[in-house]
Amino acid sequence: MACSKYLFLNICLFILLLSFSISSAHDKPHNSTKSKSPKSCPPPPSNEYKNCFSKVFAFGDSYTDTGNAYFMGGLGSFLACFSHSHYGSTFFRRPSNRLCNGRLVIDFITEALGLQNLPPYKDTAVNFTHGCNFAIAGSTSFSGNFFLHNKIHHSLMWKEVPESFRTQIEWFRKFLSNVECQGEDDVSCKSKLKDVLFWIGPMGISDYTLTFEFSISQKWQINIQVDHVCQLVKANLEKGAKYIVVQGLPPAGCLPFDLSLSKPGDRDEMGCSASVNSMIVKHNELLQKKLKEIQKTYPSCMIVYADLWNAFKTILTNPSKFGIEETSKTCCGCGFGELNFDSKKLCSSNGATVCSNPSKYIHWDGVHLTEAMNQHIADLLFRQGFCHPSFDQQASHRKSL
Repeated sequence: MACSKYLFLNICLFILLLSFSISSAHDKPHNSTKSKSPKSCPPPPSNEYKNCFSKVFAFGDSYTDTGNAYFMGGLGSFLACFSHSHYGSTFFRRPSNRLCNGRLVIDFITEALGLQNLPPYKDTAVNFTHGCNFAIAGSTSFSGNFFLHNKIHHSLMWKEVPESFRTQIEWFRKFLSNVECQGEDDVSCKSKLKDVLFWIGPMGISDYTLTFEFSISQKWQINIQVDHVCQLVKANLEKGAKYIVVQGLPPAGCLPFDLSLSKPGDRDEMGCSASVNSMIVKHNELLQKKLKEIQKTYPSCMIVYADLWNAFKTILTNPSKFGIEETSKTCCGCGFGELNFDSKKLCSSNGATVCSNPSKYIHWDGVHLTEAMNQHIADLLFRQGFCHPSFDQQASHRKSL
């Protein structure tokens, strides 16, 4: 299928928006907490968490989206420009509407729970027996009104007003009314959600990407973005959620895309962009504080913080223990350079190359992670103590009822 050079370039840039990147932040990087590293290959799913939850409802952005952006017309245009897309090539053997070579963290989570992969909300040709995914690649914490009011537009935005967390809240409420709890009152609906796991993936980095060129206080941005994530948490709680897992943000300064933009001297102890990662640290610290406050307001519910930052860092700083050999290069990229990354020659574009063994890589396309990395992260979150409280505690609490 032929695509014009102009369309090709803009679609490539659009993919960057769907991923995580930051170009400006300040202060010192965060120090990792010590943790026990697992073997190089995570163990196969056991029965320890099966039947704990009847369904999973997921929210987030491209690290969690299993197809909503595609069905909204976003990823469809991107994939249509390539006769042989490498996305989904490792596990699904075809484009899977995920920005990965295979499965995402949420896919491994549902597998561990004994559930099927979550269908995206916008896919009307499926049933939602095991849950629904409301995540949207490129989703922002800031509302659309924020971008309109401040006249913020960026060449990376695939639509004039990006979809925000409010879209996911609206979808969730419509889903309850029209599908999950159709014809039932609020009390009955809340009762149906008592054994559902609510999973909120990383949210917020697209906001930093789109606003860094504008004179907006970083402290104000962090406060607003964390507040919006908390609004999503509260929206779930108000509808009857009893068990919620909220992921923090990863060290985005370690992604090849951010490394390609940062100055050589802007490095932390991990070899990543210190300025980028310091922003993420502040976001995560405030998010944890606010989640504890929400927990006190809803004592009958259980809110878990999933420490994506330290899970990522543990793998990055101990790669051999996880079977990882390449920590900075992308697996699917331009075919040259220290990072194998060029924003004008992305994964699946003409001339892009793919590594022979993606399981040895952390980074898939320079902005998203490989299936192997996602699997290691899921294992650390589920079984290696990177959730606070631990997922074991949440699962045990659910089983005791």
